[in-house]
Amino acid sequence: MEARSRGAWCACTAAMVSTYLLSFPPAAFAQAAASAASFDRGRRDLPAVALTFDGGSDAGESERILDVLRDRRVQATFFLTGEFIRRNPGLTRRIATDGHEVGNHTSTHPHLTSWDLTRSHETLGGVDQSFIERELGDAARAFAAVAGAPMLPLWRAPYGEVNRQLLDWAARAGWSHVGWTRDDAGGRRTLDSLDWVAERSSRNYLTSAQIAARIRSFGAGEGGLNGGIVLMHLCTRREDPQVTRLGDLIDALRGDGYRLVTVTELQRDLPPSPGPRALTVALSPAAE
Repeated sequence: MEARSRGAWCACTAAMVSTYLLSFPPAAFAQAAASAASFDRGRRDLPAVALTFDGGSDAGESERILDVLRDRRVQATFFLTGEFIRRNPGLTRRIATDGHEVGNHTSTHPHLTSWDLTRSHETLGGVDQSFIERELGDAARAFAAVAGAPMLPLWRAPYGEVNRQLLDWAARAGWSHVGWTRDDAGGRRTLDSLDWVAERSSRNYLTSAQIAARIRSFGAGEGGLNGGIVLMHLCTRREDPQVTRLGDLIDALRGDGYRLVTVTELQRDLPPSPGPRALTVALSPAAE
């Protein structure tokens, strides 16, 4: 999800709701969501990839990103905070009108675990069931007020800070977590685009061209990007933002044989399961 460098990271993200969602009753969303698991990848035997964008507060490159997605006829999944929605109601409505999905990124983008301090995912003091319900509920109400439709019952934890307890609390409130794809070797290779890294001196800094190459090369020789969920952001950095290569990346992925889909499309492709899906929680969210 996002990174840990607060100064370097520019908080932002966008909004959602495909047209078919406008007539979908809120109760059906809540009923469909109650899974205490993190959905981090779709089927590995199908060439489909989901582009996702997180927005924390500022608009950043949102308009340019939406223009590229519209020109390429791609529908993506956005995870927006209540703060983003309140600051950018017009953008939020455009995201919904353009047919993109919008999930919940909490109201204020708070830290939820101690990862920033201890590199472990212990739930922070003061974060409890009511706190999670309030953060998710406030963002959902903000979206409904702006878009006139319910938010998709999916959420993404700020900074990727999540654990079983947090997943359970959110699931009780009707929200299922969506992360991003990692490999099976300890999660060292991920589809976190690292577009949030602004300091050129950082070992994690990548140019926009390197970001595109990082995404395309994921899983080379091991099934590639099949079922992958890519993490990007609406507000990243002023110099060489990833949006400058977004159109080329989409064209390249399609040239590689991948369909660009939404998160819910990835979920719909999953075979029926006799029980709850296995929990997949990253041990080191944005620690590359």
